[in-house]
Amino acid sequence: MKTNHLYICLFFIIISGCNDKKETEIPINTHNRTIIVYLGRDNSDLHQEWEDKKEAMISGWNWNNGNLIIFEDLKDHGASMSEVRKNNGTTHITELEISDIGDNSADPEVFSSVIKKIITLYPADSYGLIVFFHGTGWLPKGTFESPRSIIKDNESEMEISDFASALPDNLKLDFIIFEACLMAGIEVVYELRDKADYILASAAEIVSPGFKSIYKNYMDHLFLPNADLYRFSAEAFDYFNTQTGSWQSGTLSLIRTSDIYEMGQWLKNNINREKIGSVDIDDIQQFDRRASNHLYYDFEDFFSRILTEGARKEILHSFLDKCIEYKASTPYFF
Repeated sequence: MKTNHLYICLFFIIISGCNDKKETEIPINTHNRTIIVYLGRDNSDLHQEWEDKKEAMISGWNWNNGNLIIFEDLKDHGASMSEVRKNNGTTHITELEISDIGDNSADPEVFSSVIKKIITLYPADSYGLIVFFHGTGWLPKGTFESPRSIIKDNESEMEISDFASALPDNLKLDFIIFEACLMAGIEVVYELRDKADYILASAAEIVSPGFKSIYKNYMDHLFLPNADLYRFSAEAFDYFNTQTGSWQSGTLSLIRTSDIYEMGQWLKNNINREKIGSVDIDDIQQFDRRASNHLYYDFEDFFSRILTEGARKEILHSFLDKCIEYKASTPYFF
């Protein structure tokens, strides 16, 4: 993916059981919601953290009416996909056959195949997606010294445009939860505006162990008929905010995508383009920890310097109020 932007802007508004193996079968009954968990463990530094999160997700989900399907790519072991079921308090984990899919989790075709297989095998009234990887938002692959993009598998990377294109056009997710750094950007949200109703993400980095304790205590909130994303977001932020020292670092945004396109069109027609080059970028709120040449900036802070009339600044602010369901940040980051 290439970009013609002369500026870079990011959304940050102050964001035990049975174990079986079977061939995949199409269930007879549909379920209220199928949640797909897409995890890259083909990076040694994420291996143990994901193991803990997986256990927390499974122990924190207690609904019989729903599907929890986990795709994971294990370093040196290849990819696997598991169906998690609850039956009268007993957890059943069934490994699914995916030899036809491949194991490069950063390959858009693999990602697309995983999603299509799951929605075929586990049809539901609604769907949610949780993504756990390293992340660098909208940046093209290879941008960082240790490149990450959205999904990284050894030397392969997936960019945001490929991620969006890989999601089937006939699937509108209720939500995408990015447990990955630097994903609450306007570029990310705009790219996914037709793919999900809500996006929960962080404009900055997510400090380990991330949402582990939230999955354990609030996973059920994601399976409610109307997923309680606000409560999930608030509890996740509260966890970060009650830590001490450098661990008290967190930003979260819950973004509704329905008004993103309209806001983009309004902004396109109302900004003073001549002022773009005159903005002192060093004076804009930024969210990465680079010593200089920052890559992630506050969306509203930047564009409020370009809009020439106070009334237009208020309109932009009202758009953001409609788009942002929840927003919070700790007083300091690291």
